[in-house]
Amino acid sequence: MAAETELAKQSLLINNIPKNSVDSVMRVLVIRRGSIIPYKNSRHEGTFRTIILVDEEGTKIQATLFNKHIETWKDSLKPNKSYYIAKGRLDRVNPNYSSVHKEVELAFTDNTIIQETEHAVSTHKFSDGFLSLEHADKLPNGAILVSVNPLIQNVNSKRREIVVTNQFMEHTTVNLWGDFAENDGLFLEKLQDDKPILALCDIRVSIFKGSDSVLSLFNNYKLPIVIVSNC
Repeated sequence: MAAETELAKQSLLINNIPKNSVDSVMRVLVIRRGSIIPYKNSRHEGTFRTIILVDEEGTKIQATLFNKHIETWKDSLKPNKSYYIAKGRLDRVNPNYSSVHKEVELAFTDNTIIQETEHAVSTHKFSDGFLSLEHADKLPNGAILVSVNPLIQNVNSKRREIVVTNQFMEHTTVNLWGDFAENDGLFLEKLQDDKPILALCDIRVSIFKGSDSVLSLFNNYKLPIVIVSNC
């Protein structure tokens, strides 16, 4: 295992890492760990899991684990934990697929090193740019989790409602859809008694059940929730 002091010395912000680098080090916060999803095409068959990471500047990068690497890192890369990642490979984004960074994404190899750190990535530098719930068509900030409703699913969709409030105790409903409803919804359900403060990103306001103040998170929105702190 690499010494943390050495990793800290070598660590770079995501945007400062050279393209196609294979020996760089980054310190990042895990903000989303997707479900394991099967895939099959003309050349390959297996499973993948998408991980979304963010550094202290607020720069996001997407990493995808395939097949054996899912098993290798099954006990690592947990949401709201900080890690040093060394010897990952920066690849150019495939324009046929959505990604959270405009230019690069992170690929894991057999040589990749992932080490959890107590030197947590701070959200303060980039969360100052968040807006209030009153401007929820952009980015709500400081939303306190009030409740998490049960998962609703049918053959074609999955949905879960959570309720958040601001400092004025004004409640807003957030709809989680698809993988967010199942994966992130379960994660929040376990935390709801702690009343954590959430930062909700990359959302949009839509009319649902006759209300135009409902926030929606869809599968193509990659950064839904960051636990900023507990009340």
